Amino acid sequence: MTSVVVHGDARGRTLGFPTANLAFPLAGFVPADGVYAGWAEFPGASVDSDRRLPAAISIGTNPTFDGVEPRVEAYVLDRTDLDLYGQEVRLEFVARLRDTLKFESIDELVMQMTADVDSARRLLKS
Repeated sequence: MTSVVVHGDARGRTLGFPTANLAFPLAGFVPADGVYAGWAEFPGASVDSDRRLPAAISIGTNPTFDGVEPRVEAYVLDRTDLDLYGQEVRLEFVARLRDTLKFESIDELVMQMTADVDSARRLLKS
């Protein structure tokens, strides 16, 4: 799937997982709601090493925050230094990690996000 990175609610940043939010409409295949391991490619990146990066990708409505609008967000693993607003991003999905869930607390959500990132890291290294 391909789109442009736009500003979101900045929740991911406050939780320790800054995400690249994709603008709608999206070009390409959009899988079912859930969390995925995959690759984020930035065709316009000026440095070759930053063109294709491992990512944990969330598709859904952010039910923990009572969201209703669909979202596609990608957290580039272990990178908090990227300024991606306005850049084209292409997401390649490798594996589905889990369904979208509503958590009872922010702490539970952060624990699960940490586990998701660990799972994505392991899958993408192999």
